[in-house]
Amino acid sequence: MKAKSLRLQTRLALAALLFAMSSPALAAGGGGKPLPEAPLDDGVESLQRGAALFVNYCLGCHSAQHMTYGRMTEDLQITPEQMREHLLQGGAGLGDGMLSAMSEEDGRAWFNEAAPPDLSLVARVRGADWLYAYLRSFYRDDTTPSGWNNAVFENVAMPHVMADLQGVLARDEDGNLNLASEGRMTPAEYNAAMADLTAFLQYIAEPSRKTRLRTGYIVMAALMLTLVFAYFLYREYWRDIP
Repeated sequence: MKAKSLRLQTRLALAALLFAMSSPALAAGGGGKPLPEAPLDDGVESLQRGAALFVNYCLGCHSAQHMTYGRMTEDLQITPEQMREHLLQGGAGLGDGMLSAMSEEDGRAWFNEAAPPDLSLVARVRGADWLYAYLRSFYRDDTTPSGWNNAVFENVAMPHVMADLQGVLARDEDGNLNLASEGRMTPAEYNAAMADLTAFLQYIAEPSRKTRLRTGYIVMAALMLTLVFAYFLYREYWRDIP
């Protein structure tokens, strides 16, 4: 009886843990507010815009070493000449990974011992909804070393590198973010730009995602067709057997 009771308690604990892991509060980073769904468009044009944003605003500090420039020429329909002119950085070649010029030692020195992480797999770790919310939630906070904070990732060491696009947000006593000064983009334009950047981060985390999904649909269709034939074969085989 004690063994059965222990097994039951273990199962209940595992069920509670799984429920907690899937709760909106955890998805929101512990803040208790569910994250908005990222309005992603994984079309080629969106990914191209996201790549440009990544190179211009993220690559200075963050690498994406598992993504090569050459892979993007095919997937994002960018010619090698366009890649060399607009996206290649620091003399990198098409076969190279997207590496930041910042060393880990400099990153630790400049960001309070928190070196900027490689972003190759960040979308798989954090999820697209988290990334989309994070990129839109920086606000001015004079109590931090950088002068910035983030409503989704409190006390993050990263400054708001895209403040010139979004403008400056202020956080009120209720935790709401309000636009204190305008940037070069309207709020709608900035949200669309962050959706493009999130889509690109999701792409580099799993470049073969579209192929995998397409193959999965084909396999499922083939299995369903096989099931239909198997059913009629079953009926024919057992038809004269009492």
